Amino acid sequence: MYKIIRRETFSDSTFLWEVLAPDVANSAQPGHFVMVRLHEGSERIPLTVADFDRNRGTITMVIQSLGKTTIEMRDHYQEGDSFADFVGPLGMPQHVGKVGHVVLVGGGLGVAPVYPQLRAFKDAGNRTTGIIGFRNKDLVFWEDRFKAYCDDLIVCTDDGSYGTPGFVTSALKEVLERDKPDLVIAIGPLPMMNACVETTRPFGVKTMVSLNAIMVDATGMCGSCRVSVGSEVKFACVDGPDFDGHQVDFRELLLRQRRFNVEEAKASEDYAHVCKVDKVLFEQNKRNYKKLSELAPHAVKMPERDALERSRNFKEVNLGYSMHDALEEAERCIQCAKPLCIAGCPVSIDIPRFIRHLLVRDVDGALGAINESNLFPSVCGRVCPQESQCEAQCIVGKNKKEVMEPVAIGRLERFVGDNARTPKAVPACFERPLGRVGVVGSGPSGLAVAADLARYGCEVTVFEALHVIGGVLQYGIPSFRLPRDIISREVDNLKGMGVKFETNKVIGKTFSIAQLMEEMSYDAVFIGAGAGAPSFLGIPGEFAGQVYSANEFLTRVNLMGGDRFPYLDTPITLGQSVVVIGAGNTAMDCLRVAKRLGAPTVRCVYRRSEAEAPARIEELRHAKEEGIEFFFLHTPVEIITDDEGSVRGMKVQKMMLGEPDEKGRRKPVPLDEFVELECDTVIYALGTKANPIVTQSTQGLGLNKWGYIVADPQTQATTLPGVFAGGDIVTGAATVILAMGAGRRAARAIGAYLQNGKQKWPVTQEDADAFVPPVAMGSSAPTTTQSENPS
Repeated sequence: MYKIIRRETFSDSTFLWEVLAPDVANSAQPGHFVMVRLHEGSERIPLTVADFDRNRGTITMVIQSLGKTTIEMRDHYQEGDSFADFVGPLGMPQHVGKVGHVVLVGGGLGVAPVYPQLRAFKDAGNRTTGIIGFRNKDLVFWEDRFKAYCDDLIVCTDDGSYGTPGFVTSALKEVLERDKPDLVIAIGPLPMMNACVETTRPFGVKTMVSLNAIMVDATGMCGSCRVSVGSEVKFACVDGPDFDGHQVDFRELLLRQRRFNVEEAKASEDYAHVCKVDKVLFEQNKRNYKKLSELAPHAVKMPERDALERSRNFKEVNLGYSMHDALEEAERCIQCAKPLCIAGCPVSIDIPRFIRHLLVRDVDGALGAINESNLFPSVCGRVCPQESQCEAQCIVGKNKKEVMEPVAIGRLERFVGDNARTPKAVPACFERPLGRVGVVGSGPSGLAVAADLARYGCEVTVFEALHVIGGVLQYGIPSFRLPRDIISREVDNLKGMGVKFETNKVIGKTFSIAQLMEEMSYDAVFIGAGAGAPSFLGIPGEFAGQVYSANEFLTRVNLMGGDRFPYLDTPITLGQSVVVIGAGNTAMDCLRVAKRLGAPTVRCVYRRSEAEAPARIEELRHAKEEGIEFFFLHTPVEIITDDEGSVRGMKVQKMMLGEPDEKGRRKPVPLDEFVELECDTVIYALGTKANPIVTQSTQGLGLNKWGYIVADPQTQATTLPGVFAGGDIVTGAATVILAMGAGRRAARAIGAYLQNGKQKWPVTQEDADAFVPPVAMGSSAPTTTQSENPS
């Protein structure tokens, strides 16, 4: 990073930076230039060296705010600030010798870079005449500096408000006529330098010009700064920037300089918009800053892989928003004064705040806002059913005057998680640990509770029964929905925070909960073991060899690589026709995996209509696009097997919808019609039951009639002191984000339990609300926000 040690303002558009860069200053010469890049994503821009001080180790530049980057330099970088890159000195220095009478002409911003050449030519024993021009008196700068090195100084203003009225070319012509110089040096805008060259041409006076054209690398590699000089093509960055102006093809150069005018204007317009939004939303704290009538009615579509292509591989289907897509969609958020979307998020992400940061292009700030509540935005942005949670509460989507889609919050969350620069995770340091906590299971609830507890100063160890970390994220969700590198990245972040993971540890078998609490001295335990055990219908034929549970089928593929058998060791056999029973998200995963494994015919059998299907609408659409056949309002009554016990078909009964049940869904009523479907593989995707491994081995742990752990819905406290539970082992099969919400609630309750010395049980909602997380050494005191106390 390079520090601005002095900043001086000459006018509304012109300012000076003096930058600490000892290596550059030590080698700088008159005529050199430098390349500046402000930050990641910024362009590289050439700036001519206006002065250098080898003793101070500084380079001085005078800058005019003409485009997006220079406006950003003017408005957002002050004395004491630092920027990313400063390269130089570059180009060839001006050849300075004793030639006699030298006229140095600077126009506007060119006044600054002509100054070190003026000083050098004077020090070399030349007689010097300076001509400097400005639009008006208010823009004049460095007149005193020039007087110190000029035998004669002419200051021109276009409007005649100071000095000699008119352009520098008029003053130059007068000097040529009365006191013909031996050399002219002209630096300024291209039209001004061109005019100076044409002024001196009739007099035959050599005229040098400085051509800091459009550059990218400025090291001779790209050729962007090429210019025709005489009969040769020269590169301003290595052969220049100073050339004999009488040899320069200015017509060609002026045309090339205009090649990015449209793009530069668009960038400036966009930057002005960002500055306006920043002022309105951050400085003025204005909310409801847009009218619904100003919004696009539809969300920006998610780019997707072609259906035929994706049905043949496991590459991710949803490709993610581009920056343009994300910013366009963020513009649809009106920044409600009373946002409902936060309450719709199970982990209470401050959704308007992260979108505010996105609106002003602060993707890292958006990630920071999300991370206060959720360290897994790339996971949740992909697999959470936002359409029934945060997006269902979006004010835009609730508009009654016209049909409008809600803001695509999930897609924006994913974009931020995928594109922001994640800070390197390091363990927080506390004066003393809050306590030792064991976490059973590394699924969504376990990862969420571990993340928060690590931030509270707990020593956390996660015990996982399988050989990989992630639980259902690893074995249950296919890679075309959740790439494995995303899971690994999020887990590595937790490891960096100090969370320890132990795989191949089956709690209830390898260790019991009692052992964790007593022999292994954990102060508290969180059980997030998941539900796990599959459900079947009990119909004839379901014990045939080619009848899978969804758990087995997906685990063989997602976890064990069955799709790569025999190159990997775990087999999977499908045959030619597959039937999946159920229409939830897990069923959609099974259907789409089966298609990718090459089964020509893949069917879904579901006893209700499509409207009642619990799968996400997007998952149903993707399945249809990939060639899945759907048999809605059909229920299996028998799996038909051959004499050898192999599946050869399924008998299904047609259904109709009757009256709503206790959950409001219309009950399927059987009809006296049956259909036989040919198939050789059946997959049950009917949900799960409570896995008894942990619960059967833990005396005193309260269970409900279905075998799930009884836990307080606000604190996740169980009937055993110091033991908390959340996720599917408490609620039954649910979503990733609901499990994470339970983990976050549990973490806060565990923090309260430990902070109070483990004296009170059960922990109450009031105890959790009163919990004040310890402050890590070197950190500021935490503030209580809605996101820190998820409901």
